[in-house]
Amino acid sequence: MEVGDYFPLVPLLVVVAVVLHRSRVFPDIVKYIGYGYFFVLTLVFIIVRERISHLYEHPPIPDIYWKKNSDWSDIGLLLYLVPTAVIFLILCFSWFKREKDFKGKILMSLFFVAGMGLLFVYAFFFSMTLGYSP
Repeated sequence: MEVGDYFPLVPLLVVVAVVLHRSRVFPDIVKYIGYGYFFVLTLVFIIVRERISHLYEHPPIPDIYWKKNSDWSDIGLLLYLVPTAVIFLILCFSWFKREKDFKGKILMSLFFVAGMGLLFVYAFFFSMTLGYSP
C-alpha cells in the first residue's frame, strides 16, 4: 500500500469535515453521523482496494484486475460524491433562503454553480487516479 495512492481522498475529506464542523445548519447528531460515514467509508474503500491489488499483484496484471479496480472506484466515487453533493445542496439552499436582496441570491447561485463544477472536476481526478484502467 502506498499512501500516495489515496491522496485524492484527502481534499474531499478535509473539505467535508471543515464544512460539517463549521456549519450551523446541521444538528450535532448529523455532524457526527457524517464524520462516521466518511471515516468508515474511507476505511472500507482502502481495505477493499488493497485486497483487489493483493489478489493480482504478480505480473502480468490480468484484465480482471483493471475491471474490478475500476468498478470499485466507481462505487467509491458514488458513495463519496452523493453525500457531499447533498451536504453542499443543503448548505446552499439554507444560505439562499437567508439572502434578502437580489444580488445576494445571484452570488449564491454562482457559488452553487462553481461548487458543482468543482465536484465534477474532483470526480474526474478521482476516477483517473484511483480507477483508471488502460
